[in-house]
Amino acid sequence: MELPVFNKEFGGKRPAWEELTPEQQNKWIKDMATYAAMIEIMDEGIGKLVEEIKKKGMYENTVFLFLSDNGATSEGGFIGQLMSDLSNTPYRSYKKWVFQGGTSTPFILTYGDKKKNIKKGEICRQPAHIIDIMPTCMALGKIEYPKTFSHSDLPGTSLLPFLKGQPIKPRTLYFEHQSSCAIIDANWKLVRADRNSQWELINLTIDPFETNNLAEKYPEKVDELESKWINRANTHKVFPLEDKAWTERINFYQKKNPDQRGED
Repeated sequence: MELPVFNKEFGGKRPAWEELTPEQQNKWIKDMATYAAMIEIMDEGIGKLVEEIKKKGMYENTVFLFLSDNGATSEGGFIGQLMSDLSNTPYRSYKKWVFQGGTSTPFILTYGDKKKNIKKGEICRQPAHIIDIMPTCMALGKIEYPKTFSHSDLPGTSLLPFLKGQPIKPRTLYFEHQSSCAIIDANWKLVRADRNSQWELINLTIDPFETNNLAEKYPEKVDELESKWINRANTHKVFPLEDKAWTERINFYQKKNPDQRGED
């Protein structure tokens, strides 16, 4: 597919490498090298962990789950935004927002017991969600979620069928973070940057990079998906939508609820 150029995030003009000052280039190189070092150290640490598990004779009875954070952050000024833009390519936007660049993440699941890795080395492109991790772990342990808990309607679904090449039942996925909202239903995604922005309608099948807003063309689909999202928000305590910056939000609620600092 043709790679998109998201100029909007840069005031209409994303700079080329050659347009940066030598100081900006050096900062970018240093910061990206730091990220690379973190990845190398993490990779080495995971290797040590695996070796220790093997020494303890637990390797073939272990399942490894690994995923990265949800999208690169644009924090850290102009160069930080450029780095995030590069890291999230070709997806739109950054961590904090629920466009694809703020929610997409690679995920690896593998058994230590190689005989169970039927789909070893293959990439599964069926959509999943972080809410699926707990049901997957429960399925691995062959246990059920306690009905006595207040949240007995545990969201998510086990990903184990993926490992056998089987599809899972189609479902609707919901997102909200600092009033950035989205719903994915089949090939359609309804998304907005925050509670003060208009909804955008995206056909993810042909536009996974979210460049073509179809809201005006299909207003009835916007209404349908918005109603689904609002209903979900009402039943899962999403309202009121909060768009305060992170530090401002923490300070606000600590002042409002001084007895809920989590220190006791």
